[in-house]
Amino acid sequence: MKRQLSLSIGAALLGVSATAFAVTDTETNASVPFNLANPGARSMGLGGAFIGSADDATAAYTNPAGLTQLVTPEVSAEARHTEYSLPYVNGGSASVNPFNGNGLHSSNADSSINNLSFLSVVYPIDRWSFAGYRNELVNFNTDFRSVLSGENVPTVGTAFPVAAHANLKIVDYGFAAAWKASDNVSLGAGISYYDFNIDTAISRFGYTPDFTANNIALNQQRQFGSDNDFGINLGARFVFNSSLSAGLTYRRGPRFEYEATTAATATVVANSDGTFTPTATSPQIATDLKNVRFKVPDEFGVGFSWHPTDQLVVNFDADYIQYSQLTHGIQSLFGNDPAVVSRLSIPNGTELHLGGEYTFTQMSHPLSLRAGVWHDPRHSIQFVGDPGDFKDASGNPQIGAVALATLFAKGQGSQNHVAAGIGWAFTKFQIDAAADFSDVTDTYSVSAVYHF
Repeated sequence: MKRQLSLSIGAALLGVSATAFAVTDTETNASVPFNLANPGARSMGLGGAFIGSADDATAAYTNPAGLTQLVTPEVSAEARHTEYSLPYVNGGSASVNPFNGNGLHSSNADSSINNLSFLSVVYPIDRWSFAGYRNELVNFNTDFRSVLSGENVPTVGTAFPVAAHANLKIVDYGFAAAWKASDNVSLGAGISYYDFNIDTAISRFGYTPDFTANNIALNQQRQFGSDNDFGINLGARFVFNSSLSAGLTYRRGPRFEYEATTAATATVVANSDGTFTPTATSPQIATDLKNVRFKVPDEFGVGFSWHPTDQLVVNFDADYIQYSQLTHGIQSLFGNDPAVVSRLSIPNGTELHLGGEYTFTQMSHPLSLRAGVWHDPRHSIQFVGDPGDFKDASGNPQIGAVALATLFAKGQGSQNHVAAGIGWAFTKFQIDAAADFSDVTDTYSVSAVYHF
């Protein structure tokens, strides 16, 4: 069964890191750009590999056990510029039994944001160190409007032009403490207070010539609300010898709740010539979901840091992220069968980070050059299985199942990143800069540390 599609929709307007969130089955949730990578320009220049070394103020978030390496109070700050190019389905064809979306094609929704992504203060006392920090886990804002005409899709219905808006922000306010248990072992723990805000909307419009007006929204799906929750951050660091150290981390993400609605925003009258006339009305709520769940995924990490010489450092991290938590308990804004909606999921994934740093120690103000690579697994929602498994009363594939499989067929896939950075250290001050590139996101970072 072949279906021609002209899906002028914002199918991935919420992203990546990166990625997906849990949630509802509106296509604005195809993926979300989480910033689960470690903060700081130094870490970014190392491809995000920093758990095993964790020897600056960003350790408060990355691995709190590393804070025991700091011997004087210090403050740090990081600013980032991030450019997104996120995929959405905009046409093509798909087949069912089995489902094959290779004929679908996508466009990209481009946006960018500047933000103060990380702040921290560290105060060491004897064998203890304490830190407070602010970290922006997600900061994303974009608008998009499709321009294609609606097209009748046999069995599925009509794909309508849309205008979409997405705004999502999660800020982590944390406190961490670390204890140097021995010369070879340090332990750390932190607690975080998370502030969550979401506002997304996707409006579907009539189209000419079938509709007498193409600037009137027919219906709208919204997600909105704010919430707060706590999370924990645990870390350990082990020094095996003068050239090799390792770190272990566990971060439990918060859980939030928000509201989502589907509303009719126009009345539509059928005309004798086969056209339709829409008239804007005040929103008439058809579906109102309370307490929609949004779970930031839990994360486990292990890292190694190797210092073969005083000038060279090589770091490697592996982070296991439970992305599947994002789609546990997913709900439908369109009245889809719960069994169908449950097929929308995200696999857990492992990030792999590798980076190196070379420092010109003979300089009066040492200069460091850095480079790294890392693999970011797919973490966008996808329909698992074949929508043809679900039949309507006539024995045909359910419209809802086919639509969901199509809408979520082109989310953000796995990404390979390359990064480079530079650092310059002075007596009480250090400045670092880095850039990280992938097909979907490009990020530029500048951070500074001041030692008292």
